[in-house]
Amino acid sequence: MYREMHNASGKCLKWLVLFALVLACGSALAQADRAQWPARLTYATGPIGGFGHTTGSPWASLVGTEVGVPVSVEATAGFSINILMIDESKADIAMTTSDLTYQGWEGAEWSKKRKLRKQRTIMVFGANVLQMYAARKSGIKTLADLNGRSANPSRRRSGSDLVFRSLMDAIGIKPSRITNQNPSDANSLLGDGRLDAAAVTGSLPHPAVSEFDASHEMTMIGMTDTERQKFLEKNPYLSPYEIPAGAYKGATMPVKTIAGFIVVSVRADMPDGLAYALVKTTFDKKDTLATAHKSYAGIDPKNIVYATVAVHPGAAKYYEERGIKLSEKLKGTK
Repeated sequence: MYREMHNASGKCLKWLVLFALVLACGSALAQADRAQWPARLTYATGPIGGFGHTTGSPWASLVGTEVGVPVSVEATAGFSINILMIDESKADIAMTTSDLTYQGWEGAEWSKKRKLRKQRTIMVFGANVLQMYAARKSGIKTLADLNGRSANPSRRRSGSDLVFRSLMDAIGIKPSRITNQNPSDANSLLGDGRLDAAAVTGSLPHPAVSEFDASHEMTMIGMTDTERQKFLEKNPYLSPYEIPAGAYKGATMPVKTIAGFIVVSVRADMPDGLAYALVKTTFDKKDTLATAHKSYAGIDPKNIVYATVAVHPGAAKYYEERGIKLSEKLKGTK
């Protein structure tokens, strides 16, 4: 009995020592290049009222304080703009999506074919879901009902704007007018009947959809299987997604749509220790972040495997410590 207890104690001590070494290595990495850390960071998020700005603001406040580097949140026109800002050194951190990071890396229409390769992924969060909605009084129930009607897919060249316009083209729907107001302003127009439908992208629950759903009778607009398949054939970096019934009051049945993933990117020249600290602090403070926005409750380090471009070496160190293997494609360099 004594021998068994002694062996068990020895094994426990061994694991505690290993765990302490992992923590020590992480701490050492975070401190090794501290002198190179900037005095502050700029975080490009998205439009006021959009998912990026609403979730990015509490992240910047909490993580910036914990890491010891203030993070300034900048409202932008959208996720594609954020990647351009990283490439032009106008931002240090950017919220974007897995499809846009891939498009930018390869050179997209919205980047004027310029290959945006100064970006490095540090985290992949939840699904970035296309969510289309209208006031029930509009009579809009399907995508086909958008023919000849007005729609607002957030700001021009935002992720939702790009995917919505691509969807309309792919399945041959012609709205009478596409506007580019921020989500909060679009909700006001929807409520007044001056706009027929709106579209946003982000994890569930999206702040703009929740806002409209709370004060109006809302209908979610979904896709048929044929519409979705036709779109995905032209956009293979996105995936089918189903908004579950009850996600919003206006989602009385499951809603078929498409999704990518929310991504946090940084500049390639960010010090390794800082990138490591941003990632570690985010997952360490997951529960606190979830009190600011429910979407943080579902974040998982394992989602990094869904990155579509190179991962920053400092972030890669964090995932390596947790036994998460990155493909050769994702093992980025400076």
